[in-house]
Formats: sequence, C-alpha cells, structure tokens
Amino acid sequence: MKLATSRIVRLLSAVGILLATSVRAEDKSFDAAVDNLLIAAQQICPVSDEALDSMGTPVKTTTGEQTIFLCCKECVGKPISKENWQTVLANLREAQGECPVLHKPLPKDAAAIVVNHRLIFVCCKMCISKVKADPDKYIAAVNDQMKKNLDKSKRQG
Repeated sequence: MKLATSRIVRLLSAVGILLATSVRAEDKSFDAAVDNLLIAAQQICPVSDEALDSMGTPVKTTTGEQTIFLCCKECVGKPISKENWQTVLANLREAQGECPVLHKPLPKDAAAIVVNHRLIFVCCKMCISKVKADPDKYIAAVNDQMKKNLDKSKRQG
C-alpha cells in the first residue's frame, strides 16, 4: 500500500509540474496575443511617428504606469512627442470604440484610467470607479471590443 501511495504521489507531482508548465506557456501566448492586439491598436511609435512594425518587432515599455510600444530600442528613453501621443491616444480610443462599463460610444474627450498597466477609456468619470473595482473584467471587455473593431477595420480596409 505504501508503494502504491508513493507512486501516486510521484505521478501527481509529475502531472502538477506538467500542468504548471502548460499554464505558464499559455500565459505567455496570452500575453503575446494581448501585446499584438495593443500593437495593432496603437499603430505608431509615440517617439518617431513611424509604424510600430517599421523597425522589426516593437519594443514593449512603460510611460508612467501605462504599457506602450515603441518601434525600436533606439526610441527607449527618448521624449514622446505631444502630437504623436495624441495620435496614439486617438488610435487606442478608436480601437476600443465604446465604454466597457455602459457600452456607450466613446466621446473624443473620453475619461481614462490606467489599471494593471493598461489605459482604459470610459464614457464618463463615474465609470472610472467601476473599472478600478474590477480591472480584470473591464480589461477583458476592452480586449474583446478591440478585437472586434480591429477585425472590422481590416475587413473594410
């Protein structure tokens, strides 16, 4: 009986290791999918105004608490142009399309909040507290909406 229990423990330990490895691998692919979504939404480098893929694979970095992408390593640490930043914000807002809380179209002067390194636009300041209370829920909603909007723009373009 002791031998059988020992084998079961070893087997479960091995399965646990495999499951942990596969979850980490899935997390990495999920992160890559989200990164690709954000790259498609952002479109341009806020430093150089070049297309994000113009210099190869975009570089992931942060400004303040927000994750952003740059076209190349040479842009890291350089100042972001105000005009380019406004274009990036407009691109992200357009890709999001609607408030994840009330599902209303986003106005040009939409309020925004950064949660978990993600910029989330909302239709009004009252929705900010809802996003703060459950950021993962609203990030997932924004991701879904961005996918739909970007897919639709690809079909139209």
